[in-house]
This record gives sequence, structure tokens and C-alpha cells, in this order.
Amino acid sequence: MSHPYNRFAGQSLERLHALSDGVFAVAMTLLVLDLRVPVQVEDSSQRLWGALAKLGPSFAAYLLSFTMLGTFWLAQHTLLDLCARVDRNLSWFHVGFLFVVTLLPFSATLLAEYITVPLAVGLYWLNIFLLGVALAVSSGYISRARLLNELDVIKLTIFRRRIVFSQLAYGIAALICLLNTYASVAALAAVQLYFIVSPHVPILDRLLNPGITDV
Repeated sequence: MSHPYNRFAGQSLERLHALSDGVFAVAMTLLVLDLRVPVQVEDSSQRLWGALAKLGPSFAAYLLSFTMLGTFWLAQHTLLDLCARVDRNLSWFHVGFLFVVTLLPFSATLLAEYITVPLAVGLYWLNIFLLGVALAVSSGYISRARLLNELDVIKLTIFRRRIVFSQLAYGIAALICLLNTYASVAALAAVQLYFIVSPHVPILDRLLNPGITDV
């Protein structure tokens, strides 16, 4: 039998939402700190453009990571909105998820500084993978612990399939770094753009959305 404290601790869905919003806001803000104004540039537009061009990898990593955090913020809130209630275990699962969220600014900086190094791309992908794993674990626990709204079983299935598909897509994009790191980052951006736009692709719609004919 669990400790009596565990039966009533960590059961505020609203506070979990609030904590998540705060952590994501800080992490997304930290990303921009790598975009520093060029120093020691001569008073010339040509020189300034050259200095700004050198910030290309940092800006690319910032844009990719900002949208990545936005995607996972939306995914987490979607998952929590399916819950009728939360318990202490689920709260800790999401604290673990938020821990991985706070690592993304570091991963983004590493990617920007070592964009030509496959290991940097691999570590960035690992951060994304761990975010997906954390959400998958949480979604599985929600089902086992019966924290789900009864009418949202199909929605949870859709959510879990989307997580698996997204991680496969990110993984394939990351593997391209073994051939070319720039192409790999571009592929990650393309996958990210797909999840932002969420276009209707009939084959994927049937695969990812069971039980729903109009999505």
C-alpha cells in the first residue's frame, strides 16, 4: 500500500499546467541569448552583413528549437487536457519531461557552435527523442492508471501514434548527419514544419487517426 501522503499529493492539474507554461517560457527565452550582436565590426554595411551571416547557424538553431519547444508544449497540453485528473506519479513524470525541456537551450547552443559535427546533431536529436519518450511514458501511465476521460480513448490512441511517428521522422532526419550535417538539420526543420502545418496526407491520416474519418 502506498504512503497516505501519495494519495493526495500532486493532484492539481491547474498547477501542473502553470508549471509547464513557466518552464517552457523560460526555456524559449533562453534560446535567444545565443543571438549576440556582432562586435568589432567596421562601419560598413558589407562588413556588418558578413558578421550577421556568421550568425546563420545560431539563428537556424534558435528558430528550429523555438518551434520544437512550441510543438512539445502543445503536445504536453493536449495530453494533460485528456486527463480527468492527475496523481502524484503523473506529476513526477511531467516534472521529468520538463527537466528534458530545460536541456534544449544547451543542445541548441551545441548544435549552433558545432553544426558540422555529427555528434552535435546526434545529441540534439537525443534531446528530442527523450522529450518524445517522456510523453509516451506519461500517455501509457494515464491509460493504465485510469486518469483518462472515458470519451477520449480514441484521442489518446491518436496522440500515442503521433508521438511514435514523429520520433521515427526525427530519427531518420538525424541519421542524415552521417552523410551531411547541414542536410540533417534541414531535414529536421522539414519534419518540424510538417508538424506545424499538419497537412492532410490521406495515407498518414488513416494510419495516425484510427476511428476518425474527417480529421
